[in-house]
Amino acid sequence: MSRALAAELKRITSFGIYERQVLFVRNLGFCEPTAARRISFQESLVFEKIHEQSYRDFGYELIAIPADDLSNRVAVVDSVISRAAS
Repeated sequence: MSRALAAELKRITSFGIYERQVLFVRNLGFCEPTAARRISFQESLVFEKIHEQSYRDFGYELIAIPADDLSNRVAVVDSVISRAAS
């Protein structure tokens, strides 16, 4: 990790720049390669784990958005946001 990145992470953590709760969208069980997405499904699982652990290491609370069809995922996100606004 570069010094600049480490300093920025420290700044956003110490000043509470972002909400402590993070919507963490789980994988759907597949990964379609595209011109922009050139990783395999197996690599995407590693990518997901790295991000999950990184958020936890920096003290964020993950709210899992489970694998499901789009309308159900949107409903879960809407429910989480609605509760937070109450």
